[in-house]
Amino acid sequence: MANPERERKHVLLVEDQEDMWNVVAFILEDYKVTFARDFEEGLRLAKRRYFDIYILDHCLPDGSGVGLCRLIREFDPHTPILFYSAADYGLDKQEALRAGAKAVLAKSINFGELKHEVAQLTSVIDKRDVDARQAEITAIIEELASRQMKIAERIERAIMKYLRAEEKIIRLKAEKAFLAAGGTRGDFARQWPSVFREEMRGRRGSGDEKLKR
Repeated sequence: MANPERERKHVLLVEDQEDMWNVVAFILEDYKVTFARDFEEGLRLAKRRYFDIYILDHCLPDGSGVGLCRLIREFDPHTPILFYSAADYGLDKQEALRAGAKAVLAKSINFGELKHEVAQLTSVIDKRDVDARQAEITAIIEELASRQMKIAERIERAIMKYLRAEEKIIRLKAEKAFLAAGGTRGDFARQWPSVFREEMRGRRGSGDEKLKR
């Protein structure tokens, strides 16, 4: 069963005037809105939780919205940031956009524009999510293939190590019997049957087949 609360877009509003909280919550009634009253609380919430959009005031009691925007961009480069502020001067807008904001709106505008802007900015994320999910799936497939290859290589090395140890034991027993029967070590080295190596290779092949099964 779908969870309506989980499916709602999540907004972080960093605003020191609590009367604006009620206004924004009313305007964005279809969204889940979390409020922060200052710079430090806004940064802490941004780091600890996931949001679909950040709405920042330009002036905060313990810092600036632009400074907060820059810090958020260090760990969250793509989530849209919207400045909703009384500071609507040209330089303030440019500063906010250079810091990483996607849009700047003045608090004096029609409330419908805020709702429209938030809807537009979050819909861009929806479209981007398709490409992001495909990249995620591709990365998972590549990682699984890489791990399977490493496992196969480890199995191959283990088989080779076992066969070398087995050949060494058999060779020692064969050499001991050869020497006990009057042969020399040089003769044994020259006469160590190549057929044995063919036999070992054949056994290795059958071992690989068993592993595949």
